[in-house]
Amino acid sequence: MQAKRDIPHRELKLSVKQAEALGYYDFMSYLEVPYYHVGGLTSTKKLAELCRIDSKKKVLMVGCGSGFSACYLAREIGCEVVGIDIAKLSIEKAKKRAKRQEVSDKAEFIVGDAHALPFEAGTFDAVITEFVSQFLDREIAFKEFARVLKSGAYVGMNEMYREKEISAKAAKEIAQAEKIIGEITGLPFSLLLPEKWKEELEKAGLKDVNVRMCKPIRYLQETKYMVEAMGGTWSFVEYLIDTISKMLKYYLLSKKIRYRFKRLEKSKKILLRKKSTSKYVGYVLATGKKKVFWKKI
Repeated sequence: MQAKRDIPHRELKLSVKQAEALGYYDFMSYLEVPYYHVGGLTSTKKLAELCRIDSKKKVLMVGCGSGFSACYLAREIGCEVVGIDIAKLSIEKAKKRAKRQEVSDKAEFIVGDAHALPFEAGTFDAVITEFVSQFLDREIAFKEFARVLKSGAYVGMNEMYREKEISAKAAKEIAQAEKIIGEITGLPFSLLLPEKWKEELEKAGLKDVNVRMCKPIRYLQETKYMVEAMGGTWSFVEYLIDTISKMLKYYLLSKKIRYRFKRLEKSKKILLRKKSTSKYVGYVLATGKKKVFWKKI
């Protein structure tokens, strides 16, 4: 299915004070940042395959942000997607994105909490998170994920990890990056070992848990997917111009926002680009399956 042009309509611009008052993820949604997960659309496609998602499936995306991945799955696969996020502005942006891409009949977005999902048990064929579960109380959230899954359905996650064997110097820098992300988002953040991701999914009652360790994406391939998802090269260029111009405006005019971006850039450098530290970090594509419960005849 060919992507529609995904260029946001011109809307009322926020003042600097209004932008500063927004939480981190609401501000990123206002800037139309499509996603935050390290694996990009490359990993979204792979995670959908691992969770056996097809056009007949109903998928819950927890922490959907501005709806980029959810709309992508609805358009490319034709599945029904429900996105939930605690950030109200993110949900407003997601609804507008679905309308622009003409997938409103397939993609629904609501404000809600991952720790108390507003759905009946056994509603979904898959529950997916992308750079979200790291910020949650996983003991509570993972049980909620399992509760709303149908029998035999999948939880699929793209989340970051750190390796176990790591130098003391690198560990100190990675801890610094974790602290920065926690401060900026206002949420607890730490990189788990792959073994810990497996343990926590199994603790929620999921079986056949598989944790695949991956390294950051190849940007040329990811750019290709992004261009296609945006509806073509010109749409992608328009999007970049719009987003970068807004980002630059607030960066130049706000000391507070400038501080946020500088701190975030420091953490990203440690985790993703600096050779001495990034070699210990990557992302997992983790899946687990809800047990099949046979009905008595």
